[in-house]
Amino acid sequence: MSEVVHPYDAAVGALLREQRLAALAKQRDLAAALQVTRATVTRWEQGIRGLNVATLLTIADTLEIPGSQLLPEAHRERLDPALAAIIGTLRARPDLVPTVQALLETLLDSEGGA
Repeated sequence: MSEVVHPYDAAVGALLREQRLAALAKQRDLAAALQVTRATVTRWEQGIRGLNVATLLTIADTLEIPGSQLLPEAHRERLDPALAAIIGTLRARPDLVPTVQALLETLLDSEGGA
C-alpha cells in the first residue's frame, strides 16, 4: 500500500536531499548526527515522513546551512534581485566579505560626515 505524500513534504524532502548531497554528507552520517535511523532520513527525503520545525532546523544546523534552504522557494524571503546577486557573490567568494564590509563602513561614514 502506497502512502499519500503531501506536496510540501515532497518539496522539503527533495531540498533536504539536495542540500545533504551538496554538503557531501551520506544519509547514515546525517542519521547518526541526528540520532535517527538511516531509514528515517530516507523517508524524509522521499517526503513519506514530514519534518517538524525543530528537526528541520536541527538538520540545517547539522548541514551548516540556513533553515530557509530547506523550504520551498515560495516560502523563502524574497530579496531584491541586485541584493540577491551581491549575497550570492559573497557566498561564493567569502574572502571578499571583509573588503565589502570595510567599503560599506567607509561609505556610511562619509554619508554621516557630509
